[in-house]
Amino acid sequence: MFNGPVEGYDNFLSFHDIRELLFARESESVVIDCYVNAYLFRPREENPDIFWNFGYLHAALKGYVQSCRDDKSKEQHFENAFKRLDRAPNEFDHIFSPMHVGTNHWALLVIRMKEKEFHVYDSLRNKHRADISQYVKELIRYLKGKQIDAATWPLRYPDPCSQQGSGDDCGIFTCKYMECLARTDIQDLPFSQNDMPIVRAKIALHFIKAYFNGEGRS
Repeated sequence: MFNGPVEGYDNFLSFHDIRELLFARESESVVIDCYVNAYLFRPREENPDIFWNFGYLHAALKGYVQSCRDDKSKEQHFENAFKRLDRAPNEFDHIFSPMHVGTNHWALLVIRMKEKEFHVYDSLRNKHRADISQYVKELIRYLKGKQIDAATWPLRYPDPCSQQGSGDDCGIFTCKYMECLARTDIQDLPFSQNDMPIVRAKIALHFIKAYFNGEGRS
């Protein structure tokens, strides 16, 4: 659907991705990335007063970092991701880093720069996920090289945290976590598993409208 930049963002969503989104399949990193680029950044630019100052690290970052066997390659992946931010990391309130954890699950890491904490929002909180803490350790090592000493920052799992039922909605929960946490006019996380069908439909409709609006301007 998007095979190039639309209004300054790199989008690469296919009609296959839209079909999977509508029919409740597991969301891929491309859907999460496009959600942030088309669904969060644009309204933030139009209504900056109702959004926190947030940055975004692409959804595939954790997988890239943990696939590396040497520290230099890990640092390069972090460098490429942080280079996409439009300002220095310590100038943000929040930095969102969606994480593909385990074998087929998405969760959200929020780097709360002002509070100096790491928060994890996981729609299946009863699972033990050792790879999350390992990823945070790699991230701390990278930040130290950027003169940000995060070694003592706590890793927290805040409550309340909306939880999913059965199904493949973890990626959509991750998107909704970011939407709620990015806005100053939303308290807590006011959504549940019951909302997922309509949330999927709204996201798909937004992507389709963004595509045709882009076609009309080209």
